[in-house]
Amino acid sequence: MAVLAFEISKRQSLAEGRAFGKTGPYEQIDGIAHFVVDPAHPDNRGITDIALAPRDTAGLVRFSADVTIMAPREPVRGNGRLLIDIPNRGNRLAMRLVNNAAPAVPGATIDPGDGFLMRHGYTVAWCGWQHDVPDIPGLMRTNVPEARTTEGGPVSGPIMVSFLPNVASQVQLLSDRAHRPYPTSDVLDPHAVLLQREADDAPPVTIPREQWSFARLEAGRPVPDPTHVYLAAGFVPGKLYHVIYTTTGAPVIGLGFLATRDFASFLRHEPAQRDNPCAGQLQHAYAFGASQSGAFLRQYLWLGLHQDERERPVFDGYLIHIAGGGRGADFNMRFGQPSNTLHPRLRETSPFTDLPQTDPVTGQTRGLLDRIGAHAQRPKIFLTNSSNEYWRGDASLIHSHRRTFAFIITPERSMVPPPGR
Repeated sequence: MAVLAFEISKRQSLAEGRAFGKTGPYEQIDGIAHFVVDPAHPDNRGITDIALAPRDTAGLVRFSADVTIMAPREPVRGNGRLLIDIPNRGNRLAMRLVNNAAPAVPGATIDPGDGFLMRHGYTVAWCGWQHDVPDIPGLMRTNVPEARTTEGGPVSGPIMVSFLPNVASQVQLLSDRAHRPYPTSDVLDPHAVLLQREADDAPPVTIPREQWSFARLEAGRPVPDPTHVYLAAGFVPGKLYHVIYTTTGAPVIGLGFLATRDFASFLRHEPAQRDNPCAGQLQHAYAFGASQSGAFLRQYLWLGLHQDERERPVFDGYLIHIAGGGRGADFNMRFGQPSNTLHPRLRETSPFTDLPQTDPVTGQTRGLLDRIGAHAQRPKIFLTNSSNEYWRGDASLIHSHRRTFAFIITPERSMVPPPGR
């Protein structure tokens, strides 16, 4: 029983009741899914710090996530297929990338665009997985517990936060893209370090500790603050900065992978008495992710989450778009920063190919699908990339093995299999 409860906050007609071809009108359902997972289950042990997460009286770990479902108002008109669109930094992508909708505006109603997915009868759903998404209406996140030490206290440890200012400023938030920051454990920490680089591969220069502090500006004066860093001389636009310090509080961020798995399984398999609005309607499920959320899916495959705790299949296929060779290893680590795009980062780490291949750097032989059981049905995986991922250098890593396929991006609407395929 991975989804403990589905709390519906709002039900409404999609696009004011617009009919989408033979499928007809759609309904939008928003709410919160409450999860409970067994930290000792073999498929869950790959989640970093799950063994340190607080447990209920039954020894299980609880957490929740924002969810949205768009389903045909008359289920018999649907095609029996679910598309889970993995949010990118809390944003829904499928309507823009598949349905040609305009870029989403936070807090606005969902624009179905040309209705491609709806005309073909797909049920489309989203489940928040990222813990540090900022508090902006419309963005989707997961709410996870913090790891605890064996003595019951919060977990502390070293962290490095990087940022590349676009404008001159004396203050920077200790996060990327205004996400929720990891606070310093001590604003006066004498061992904290601030580094500056001219470029990714340039040698770092240490800025003397007395020239900067953990603070924000208030009425033009620096005030101690554990979530900001202040540099009197100002941060220079275009230069790369790293703050290395000790933080306290380690959210078990990898639970976002289990939220995705268990929400998709809930919609696909659970009966109506479990408050499943899609009960009995879905026979197949696919996952779609682009860029960051594409890297999420590559990590999802590496974690072997192809079935739920009851060994039921979750996704039959994956549409992984413009992720290159990236894998979200930093989406499942202590003090992870899933939105970080600055180097150094753990995104481009082996394995890159689906089947085992020897990495010349580490000497390890492994593949993304290694953790899928020998008797389990392997999912269909479609990888699409643009020239950008090849110029960046990592896209070629995904097809250096003869059994992995990659394609230069084709028109988006061709990336979704039609009914019956």
